[in-house]
Amino acid sequence: MIPIDNCKLLITCCNENGGLYLIQFKDQQYELKKILNIECRGVAKYGSSFVIISNTDGILILDENLNIIKRKALPKELDLHGVAIDNDKAYIVETKTNSIGIYDLQNNLERIDEITFSPENEDVCHVNDLFIANGKLYVSMFSYPLKKNFLSFVSYSPQKTIQQGVILEYSLQERKISKICHDKLFQPHSVLLYDDQLYYCVSSKLLVNRNEDVIFKGLGYTRGLAIKNQMMFIGQSESRHLEILLEEHTNLLLDCGIYVHDIDTKLSSFIHIPAKEIYGILIV
Repeated sequence: MIPIDNCKLLITCCNENGGLYLIQFKDQQYELKKILNIECRGVAKYGSSFVIISNTDGILILDENLNIIKRKALPKELDLHGVAIDNDKAYIVETKTNSIGIYDLQNNLERIDEITFSPENEDVCHVNDLFIANGKLYVSMFSYPLKKNFLSFVSYSPQKTIQQGVILEYSLQERKISKICHDKLFQPHSVLLYDDQLYYCVSSKLLVNRNEDVIFKGLGYTRGLAIKNQMMFIGQSESRHLEILLEEHTNLLLDCGIYVHDIDTKLSSFIHIPAKEIYGILIV
């Protein structure tokens, strides 16, 4: 394994054989432990606790010892994805309705507001992940209705290869989209702001970008991203949209796990995770 500082990661795995894993790096060794045996998606830190989003179990709050201390069931039809925390509120992606639901973490996880990107009551944008910094919300989605009738021919389908994905910047104060940061992306996920640089996965291209630049290419569907100093942790799914990937790439690594990638030296190690799909990675 490449040299890595001591740290811990929470890793969420979705869909079939999903779960929550804790991986601890210490003295150039690592230990992997499964914490939850349920389908898991978005993950975020909230004080000393953690918020986990599950499409089967709704919202879960875990204490610092990773014990479940609160939960709230949500309709499975919402197709929940990512989560971000700001001012005691959880912003949760509800992909089915092209929305971000806003939930009060101090008041029984009540849904108190929403941000909607399309009035359609079906998945036409495939909103998936989000990141909050400096009063701005950064959102990744597979398509965005930029003009009249746009929705009619770019409605989300995993079989479509139209590269209409975007990263949007949304002002929480003005409650409107500020700008499109990046467009013409092929299934973007896992957006985050680190040292004033915008990082995100271009999943079906097997890439991680920093702003406009490609800084990593894997051997499978990239989703799940975290950074500590010069070290980047990148998730890779075993079977996500396999038919599309086989059309685009011939040297796939059909394994589920995380890359540990040194941004400075460009060296990487791969760690297998006993699941099928990585969704999120959080540095504890």
